[in-house]
Order: sequence, then structure tokens, then C-alpha cells
Amino acid sequence: MTFKSLLILSFFCVPSFAMEEISDESLARVSGQNGVSLSGELILNENGGPLASTDTGNSGIWGTCVEKQASSVERCGARIAVQPNENGGWIALDEMKGKLSFNGLTLRSRAIDSATDDFGGDESEVGIDGMTVLEIGLPDKVKFEDFQYSVVTSSQSRPTDVGYQQQVRHGVNFNGTVNMQGNLLVFPTGNP
Repeated sequence: MTFKSLLILSFFCVPSFAMEEISDESLARVSGQNGVSLSGELILNENGGPLASTDTGNSGIWGTCVEKQASSVERCGARIAVQPNENGGWIALDEMKGKLSFNGLTLRSRAIDSATDDFGGDESEVGIDGMTVLEIGLPDKVKFEDFQYSVVTSSQSRPTDVGYQQQVRHGVNFNGTVNMQGNLLVFPTGNP
């Protein structure tokens, strides 16, 4: 028997299983935990790239970006902008670049119990006793590599908008590890 026919024969001998209904009694004997543990890496604007170039050698890319250096490709970074008031200006994280990674972020649901949870007495006064919440367990460490951004205010959400003006309020550039501990609880509102 050749190798090829042996391989074909083993393919047809693979067992298959169908889904079967499980009884309530059998299901009652199953135990487990809710939740998930996450690890990940977020890379912002890894290769850089401008919204657009004002340098004639690099023109034709969408948007606008202040020229960093003549005859070079600009690196502007990512941007997240929010408008806190309907008719007000914008607050943005601009020129975001770099990498952050984490290991062991957990998500699970749990019920608030006034006998074991201590919210300074608020658990009974606010009526959260017995409420199911989302618990986000912070990772032990978050590692940052060449992570940078600027906190800015601007007249418009995008640099390409008419009348755009921006003021840098604070710039951050760091490397290293941040040690974290604790949980963040997210309380639902409304009716599901």
C-alpha cells in the first residue's frame, strides 16, 4: 500500500460526533466559572504616516499635516477627538504612536453582596445590593514602548476641517512598565 492510499484511508476513518441534548439533571452536575482572561498588544501607527504631506515631494496624501522636515515623510500619528459641549471646541489625543502590551486583564460578571463588598455603606443606600456588575480585573503590568501622544484642544475635529486651529496642552512620551492592581466595576443602568 502506498503512502498516498494510506493517507486517504485514514481520512475516511476519522470518527465524527453529533451534538446531543443534555438533560437538566446532567447539566446541574456541570460546574465552572464565568469570565475570561485577556492578553494583548496594541500598536498605534506602527509605520507612521501623515494625514497628508505639505512637502511637494510627498504631496497627494489625504488631509493636512504640519511639515516636520523638508523632503522627508511626515509621521503624524493617530488622533481621537471628542466634543464635550454641543457648540464648544474639541479635546483630542493627537499624534498617538507606540506600543502597549498587557497580560492577564480579566472580565467576569459578579453579584454585589453587602455582606462581603464594602463601598463605604453606599451598597445598601444606592440599592446596588444583589446587582450583577461587570468586573474588569486590571492586569498586573502594562508595558509601554515608545508610547507618545499630545493632549490638545482644537476648533474642529479634524485638521482638514475649515477654520481648524489647534493648541497643544500637554505632551507625553514614555517607555517602561506601569504596575496595576485592583478591579474596575461597571454598573448597568436601565432595563435589559
